[in-house]
Amino acid sequence: MPAVDVGPVEDFPLGEIRPAKLNGRGIAVVRNGNSVYAVRDICPHQGAKLTAGTLTGEPVYCGPGNIEFRRFGHVLKCPWHGWDYSLADGQAVGGNRKARIRSYRARVENGRVLVESD
Repeated sequence: MPAVDVGPVEDFPLGEIRPAKLNGRGIAVVRNGNSVYAVRDICPHQGAKLTAGTLTGEPVYCGPGNIEFRRFGHVLKCPWHGWDYSLADGQAVGGNRKARIRSYRARVENGRVLVESD
């Protein structure tokens, strides 16, 4: 798949959700550590813009009344109804495991963020 240059790496600060365009479609781009993620900017539940969401982690059940989060910053929470999606593969985390958002392979190369298109 061809990679599309969506902007300089400086436009995507670490730990922030930023909008970009991929072949005319809105995407959400997140840099986290040495990784960069790109997902479609629409929640499949009711169409919320995921760039208005927040970053969180994967919930881990640790006993009655005790939930901890791991891999903070690798899960994107929808701003409208709180649905969580893994940035790595777009799979829903927790509640509705059938839901999924489109994810794209992304990387930083020569100071630019590149996202593989369909």
